[in-house]
Amino acid sequence: MADYPHATLKPPPGRPSWMGSGDLPLIYLGWGKRDFARHPVSKHYDLGTSYYLVVQGDLLLSTLKEDRCLTAPAVCMIDEQCLFGIHHGRAKAVEVLVWVWRDGPQLDALKPPRKGFREFSIRAECVPLIAKLHQRCRDEVAGTDTSTSLALSALRSLVEVELLRASQSPQVRDDFRWELARSWICANLSIHTPIPALCDYLRMSPSTLHRFFMKQAGVAPGTYFRQAKRQEASRLINQEGWQVKAAAFHLGYRHPGDLSRILTK
Repeated sequence: MADYPHATLKPPPGRPSWMGSGDLPLIYLGWGKRDFARHPVSKHYDLGTSYYLVVQGDLLLSTLKEDRCLTAPAVCMIDEQCLFGIHHGRAKAVEVLVWVWRDGPQLDALKPPRKGFREFSIRAECVPLIAKLHQRCRDEVAGTDTSTSLALSALRSLVEVELLRASQSPQVRDDFRWELARSWICANLSIHTPIPALCDYLRMSPSTLHRFFMKQAGVAPGTYFRQAKRQEASRLINQEGWQVKAAAFHLGYRHPGDLSRILTK
C-alpha cells in the first residue's frame, strides 16, 4: 500500500495562499483560480479539517472509495483522517476558497464522517458574504498579534454559520424570519409607527418587508399589525376581563373611543 503524506500541500508557485505556523487554529488559506488539470493535488491526509468552497467551475474530489464532482457553488468538508486528492472536473479552470482548521467543525450539521467528507450545494447569493469572511481571515493572519488566535476562532464560527445558512433553502430562512416578525409584533403592539422599527429589526427595506408579508400572510405589514392589535384587544377584553379604557392605553391607542370603534367594525 502506498505511503501517503500527512501534510498540507501548497499550490504551485504564483497561486495565492497562506501557510500558518505555531499554534494558531488556522493552518492554511487558499484562494483564487486553480488549474487542477495541470496541477492536481495528490492524495494525502491533511493536518486539519479542510473546508473547500468551489466558487466557479468544478473539481473532482478523489478518495480511496470514490470520485465526487463538485460543481459551483458547492462546499466540501474533509476530515483530517480522510485520504483525498483533487483533480479537474469538466472545466479546467476553477476558482476556490480553502480553509484548513486544526479542529473539526463546531456545528454538527457540517461535521464530516470520520475518515470521510461531507459535500453540499449552497445558494449562489450567499457566496459574496462567505468570501468576505475568507478575506477577513486573510487580513487577520497578515497582521498577527496576541489576539489573532481568538479572532480566528470567532471567524471560524461565523464561516460555519454562514455555510450552514447558505445550504438551507430560502423557505427555511423565510420561515425563521416570519417567526421573528410575528414575535416582534406581538411584543410591540403599542408602537404607533411599527413599520420603520420592524424594517430595522428584520434588516429589510420597506418594499422588501411589504413583499415578505404579502408572501407570508397575504396582507401588507400595516394591515397585519392592525389585525394583530385588534385580536389582542378582543382577547384582553373578552377573555381576560379588561376594561376597554385599560386595554386601549395598554395597546397604545390615544383614546378609548378609538379602540371601541375598531372593535365594533
